[in-house]
Amino acid sequence: MKHITLKEMLEEIIQCILEQKEIKDYYWKDGEGEYRRITEIDLFDRIRTSNDDFTEFEWELEESRLYKVE
Repeated sequence: MKHITLKEMLEEIIQCILEQKEIKDYYWKDGEGEYRRITEIDLFDRIRTSNDDFTEFEWELEESRLYKVE
């Protein structure tokens, strides 16, 4: 897993949308050290994961816990 910032993730996703390419799988590392696949991104404020947990952009800007498979 490669650690990434919120900005990097959003830029990659938007580029994929604009170029009509497949979006990669992204993960959020929870407080217990488990990687949870991101299943939904609300571009206004929040990220939802496969176990229905969520994180807000504000938190990820302070300390990113976002990852992608290299």
